[in-house]
Amino acid sequence: MLLDNLRAMAVFVAVVRHGSFSGAAKELNITTSAVSQQIRSLENELGAVLLQRSTRRVSLTEVGELFYQSALKMVTAAEMGWHQASRLRDDVMGNLTIATTPQVACQYLMPALSDWLVQNESLSLHFMVHGEELDMTHDRVDICVGFVDAKEVSEHDKNNVLLTYVPQLLLASGDYLNRHAPIRSIDDLAEQDFILLDGNRTITFATGETAAIKSRLSTNSSKIALKLAMSHQGIIKVNVLDAKPFIQSDELKNVLAGHELPPLALVARLPDKEFQPIKVQRCLDILVKHFANLE
Repeated sequence: MLLDNLRAMAVFVAVVRHGSFSGAAKELNITTSAVSQQIRSLENELGAVLLQRSTRRVSLTEVGELFYQSALKMVTAAEMGWHQASRLRDDVMGNLTIATTPQVACQYLMPALSDWLVQNESLSLHFMVHGEELDMTHDRVDICVGFVDAKEVSEHDKNNVLLTYVPQLLLASGDYLNRHAPIRSIDDLAEQDFILLDGNRTITFATGETAAIKSRLSTNSSKIALKLAMSHQGIIKVNVLDAKPFIQSDELKNVLAGHELPPLALVARLPDKEFQPIKVQRCLDILVKHFANLE
């Protein structure tokens, strides 16, 4: 019953705005008799006459004048809500939350999006450091940028947008390499100390060859793993994006450079919903272009 009354109130406001049943019918794209029926139903529900009818126009009764103010507020609020929701859908504004790692945010996402933020002052951007238990819907995350196995990327997956493929490397400090036996082949890795970042004690190379490794140190943070490697504690398997500054400064050196590891895919994952706001699509376009230029 409430929904019927709300619909009738919207029709009532249209009648008052146009001063006629026919004008309201034209605006609402319904018949004049349907308008008349809605007003009659509303008056019956209220037990009062809202409109005085004449052959030329309609006018408000005293009760109608009072009721019109409330009905107008309802319709105005509904139109405002619809307008605001449409703007959030169609304009670059509101809040945008990106979940990612600190390294990717600082080195790549922030530089990529800085000009866009300057151009869109109605947009607020929140970077969230995500863990393994991220719930994009519950945490209201719009985009999650992270690494996945390149084999998991599918062109037909609309919820995962490929940003770039990222090589993986085996790295160690010069001091560590000087203090340990030379590494000339995959078999030599068995006697080395590793810092585990993914918990996997087997390294698989692009050729399919594998090496079992030993480790006393492990972490789920690439920042910590890199710090341990620079402290000469062992070899790490890490992606190039995280390790780039340390490679460029020569603080970490490539181990077994002639043996490639399978690359990772850096993807932007979207929540599983039918419609994505325009701000999300614009952000993705910028990130895809940014990483294409990096390549």
